[in-house]
Amino acid sequence: MRKLTLLLFDLDATLVRTGGIGMQAMNQAYEELMGWPNALNEISPAGRTDISIAHELSNKHRSHDMAPAELDNVFNRYLKLLEVKIKTAENYRVLPGIREFLEKSEAHPDYVLGLGTGNLERGSHIKLERGDLNRFFPFGGFGSDAVLRPDVLRIGIERGEAYLECAIPREQVVVIGDTHHDITAGKQLGTKTIGVATGPYSVEQLAEHEPDLAIQDFSDTVSLDKFFNF
Repeated sequence: MRKLTLLLFDLDATLVRTGGIGMQAMNQAYEELMGWPNALNEISPAGRTDISIAHELSNKHRSHDMAPAELDNVFNRYLKLLEVKIKTAENYRVLPGIREFLEKSEAHPDYVLGLGTGNLERGSHIKLERGDLNRFFPFGGFGSDAVLRPDVLRIGIERGEAYLECAIPREQVVVIGDTHHDITAGKQLGTKTIGVATGPYSVEQLAEHEPDLAIQDFSDTVSLDKFFNF
């Protein structure tokens, strides 16, 4: 029996950059429906789930969580805006080395790819569609599944096991992301972790949280090939 390894990827600033379109669309949705202009500019959304961000904003403005109906309304408006805006986003890009790494991993018999992201499930697919990356990720855990990142990752692992129809030990899961939230959440679950400095943190800052590997970006094929035994 093969020893399968499950790779769970964060999305924003790990796989792609949308050129700020995601934040623009979410800010517009909050302003239109909640009357909170430039809402995401007031907090640090990196590494967070969309639901946890919504609750923080609601508590900031009125001292209680968002109601389920409010979440649905804001997120549905955001998704409609995102789908339109991302088609013409001038600064959208797939990050260095990502496409090559995904193709290499997909072709390897021992690696299976999934998502572990704070983005809503539909928002994730919208963001990846333009870069033709959805085909690499048949399952995942999303910000629409849970408030806390460890729970998002746990759900991603469970969906990976269902997809593969077998159990995957936590030490055979690799959580990959650009913030310390990814590293910390992965460690809480007992997975391996990779920090990539294509987001708000440098390699040195990510290394302080003791991931199994910290790299500048996915063009560092020497480190990646050694880690994954390609």
